[in-house]
Amino acid sequence: MTLPFFPNESMDIYSVHNDEYDEFGRKNEYVYKETVAIDMQPYSPESSMQRFGKILQDTYTVIFDENIEVTDTDKILINNIYYEIIGSVENWNHVLPHKQMLIKRLRK
Repeated sequence: MTLPFFPNESMDIYSVHNDEYDEFGRKNEYVYKETVAIDMQPYSPESSMQRFGKILQDTYTVIFDENIEVTDTDKILINNIYYEIIGSVENWNHVLPHKQMLIKRLRK
C-alpha cells in the first residue's frame, strides 16, 4: 500500500511501562517500542489559532501508517528531541487510510 504522505523523518516510540511503585505512587518508566517512518510538518499558526485560540510553539503535525500503534501516553523521539502528543491519535479513513497526531517539543 502507498502511504498518503512523503516520509521525511524517523520517529522512535516509547511506551509507558508502569508496573513499579515508589513512595509517590506509580513509577512511569518509558520503554522503547519501535522506530517508524513519518511525515513531520510544522503546525501552522492559523491552525493553532483556530483550534486552540493561541499560537503554539514547537508544534508539529505527524502523519504515519495506519497499522502503527501509538497512544496519547507515549513519548516520541525525533532527531534526539523528545515530544509529547497533544490530544488523541486520529485515524483518517480517506482514500489511503493513515493516522495523524499533533506533537509538541518537551521542555527540559
